Amino acid sequence: MRTDALDHIRTLRDFDDAYTAPLNGFRDADTYYREASSKPLLSALSVPTLLINAANDPFLAPSCYPTAIAEGHPHLTLEVPSSGGHVGFVTFSDTGTYWSERRAASFLATA
Repeated sequence: MRTDALDHIRTLRDFDDAYTAPLNGFRDADTYYREASSKPLLSALSVPTLLINAANDPFLAPSCYPTAIAEGHPHLTLEVPSSGGHVGFVTFSDTGTYWSERRAASFLATA
């Protein structure tokens, strides 16, 4: 992995442009954001789907949350808890399971 780009990285987009996108087969950050996003596919969901994203995710702007798509969608349940960070939800139960695992199991049990 090359490290010369680190001196020029000032934003998350810079990092994604230099590392995340190329390491995942994308030309640049814009291509990565566009082609790796599931957001354009959400309207076509035909099976019950739970999408959880914390409101305090430091990487995502409010426009990233598919609130309008989820409203009234028969198969998409969007939950935006106030905390959890970026792919966080590390609150454990007495048995040591993550909150997100318990929530997913609960959703699947009722879907």
